[in-house]
Formats: sequence, C-alpha cells, structure tokens
Amino acid sequence: MSKDPADIQHEERIVWTEDIDGFDYVRETLTTEAGTRARPVPWHGAGRRVGYSTLKRDAPSNDSAGRFTRRIFWVKEHDRSERPDGVYKTATPSEGVDPRTVAPGVWGEVTERAWGGPLSGPSETPMSATREEAKGRVRQPDRPGPPRSAAASSKETSTVELGVTKAFADWLYLHEVSVPETLGAAIGEEFKRWLWANNEELIAAIANAVAQQTTLPEQPPSTKEQ
Repeated sequence: MSKDPADIQHEERIVWTEDIDGFDYVRETLTTEAGTRARPVPWHGAGRRVGYSTLKRDAPSNDSAGRFTRRIFWVKEHDRSERPDGVYKTATPSEGVDPRTVAPGVWGEVTERAWGGPLSGPSETPMSATREEAKGRVRQPDRPGPPRSAAASSKETSTVELGVTKAFADWLYLHEVSVPETLGAAIGEEFKRWLWANNEELIAAIANAVAQQTTLPEQPPSTKEQ
C-alpha cells in the first residue's frame, strides 16, 4: 500500500475500539469508500476492526460524492495478538504497524516491538516478513572468500520457502474466493512481489521452474495410419 501523506492529511483523530496495549502491531488499511467523515467505519474483511480514523468537518469527499478516504486498523485470527506463537511470532504482515506510532495525519511505522525483534538496521524499516527475507537473499557481487557450503545454501532455500508460505497463507486468509481464482490471483500478486525483490539470475531460475511445472505434457504420437 502506498503511504501518501496527502491521503490522510484531513484526519482529525484516531479512534481505538480496543486497548492498543494488547497489540504489538495492527494492520493498517486505507478505504476510499467510507460513507461518513466521523462515524465508525464498517469492516467486512477477514479478522476484526480495532480502530479507525475520523476526518475534519471540512474534509472533502473523493471523486465519488459522499465517499471519503479513511484508515481502518484491524487484526486477523492468526496475528500475534491472537496467536503469540503463530506464524507472526516474529516479523509482521505487509500492512503491520506499531499502533503507538499512529497519529492523525501520520502513517504507522514498524518498530522492534511490532517486528518482534531487532530491525535489519538503524535506518532500515522492514517491508514485510516475506519481502525482507527475499531482499536479504538477493545475490551480491562475487567477493573473495571461502566457498559457500551446501548446508548454508539449503538453509537459505528453506528460509525463502518459509517466507513464501507465510505470504501465501496470509493472502488466502484475506481473499475468500474460489480455489481457481485464489491460485491465479496469488500467483500474480506474490510472484510479482517475489520477483521484484530478487536479481535477474534468480528471476530467470524461478521463471524456468514455473514454466516446467505449468507446461502441458506433449501429446503421445498418433497411432493412426497415415
């Protein structure tokens, strides 16, 4: 989600419907379909709403008359607040932010509390569990040093697979659609993000592997006499 300051510049306050002390992180989503400036914003997605923003009385509507842009804060049933030892025991979903960093007109940020451990660096904010893992494994230019062991390579592969699994599971929880629709859209969403985070060599390897899995088998030779 793009975090444009202009999208939330008309906010007046943040309303928490649950005590934020119970959340290391919450999910932050922008809706452009709110029907009012200040009344509670309904949430029809997975999980439950735990907060929302209200707008100033003179906040303009969107291009659609009577529709306003507002933030919704929510959690899913497999988030850390619901399952401390679950899939997000460490790391956060892509929408995750520390609710203590949220303020009117201020986008939430990922902190060590939200992340469940030290951040990657003093000036680097993790993007999400999957993209951060992928980003950290982009092949760097060759440098003199000892050769990489097969065990290390296997460990990295397992970590990458775990990251993809987390992202795909998270996507499935949010998008309640049929299996064909889910698989098709998930491939488009997650593979696009995944390929974006890796270098050309890895992109080519993944594309080749996908092609091998999706190519239709050759038809057996015809037995009809010519």
